[in-house]
Amino acid sequence: MKSFVWLAAWMMALSVPASADNPFRAAELDDEELAQLRGRYVMPGRIIHFGVTMSSLWENSAGQTIGAEVTFRLDDQAQPSLHVTQLTPPGDDQPQGGAVIPGNGQVVGGAGLTGVQGISQSVRSAGDFNDGLNNLEIVITKGGGAIERDAGAQPWSGATGFSGAAGEVLVSTRNGGLQIQLDAGAQGHTLQHIGGGNITQQANFSGNLNSARNLATLNVALRDLPLGQDLANCTLEQLRALRPGGY
Repeated sequence: MKSFVWLAAWMMALSVPASADNPFRAAELDDEELAQLRGRYVMPGRIIHFGVTMSSLWENSAGQTIGAEVTFRLDDQAQPSLHVTQLTPPGDDQPQGGAVIPGNGQVVGGAGLTGVQGISQSVRSAGDFNDGLNNLEIVITKGGGAIERDAGAQPWSGATGFSGAAGEVLVSTRNGGLQIQLDAGAQGHTLQHIGGGNITQQANFSGNLNSARNLATLNVALRDLPLGQDLANCTLEQLRALRPGGY
């Protein structure tokens, strides 16, 4: 259980400053910050891959879709890579059903949801027959490698936007993290943000018969232990030394 807590804390500590030349520059932690990380660690050298995949997809009542995915990966040499993918191929957004009914609902309030320190998920609807999903998944594997990215992914070169008949989507850096903001016009909008100490997933509907998906996955691959190495005993010996200090 502590491994999951540690991994979630690490993920939320990641940040991507918009103005920095190197957004992945390491930052030294002071004693006060380190005190909050007691018991939340993995043995050095065991992590061979760390990655975050975040995607947002909207489909309206006519079957038109708009969406984007952003993938951040960090290997065991601390070499980062960041890619963006358009989930709706260009020209593939023609209506599959009837015309889209203009939305006239209004979602009000909720400003405090973006200020939550931690994880915040919300689905709010001012229309009928809408379907919203926010999902955060942590996947831990042993002996595996990096997950293959989509063939259509393009390297990060700054804020990237896509548009179609269903709306517009923008992938950017904001408030110390990565963000996907999707605007479906009168039908509603979604927001997904990770970094700067929080994870936010929101879906807001002002029209009818819409579907929205905000999905985020944290992937961690751990190196297999050499034969004969007892990780549990090794960990206990390290913890024993911390007892005099009240840990």
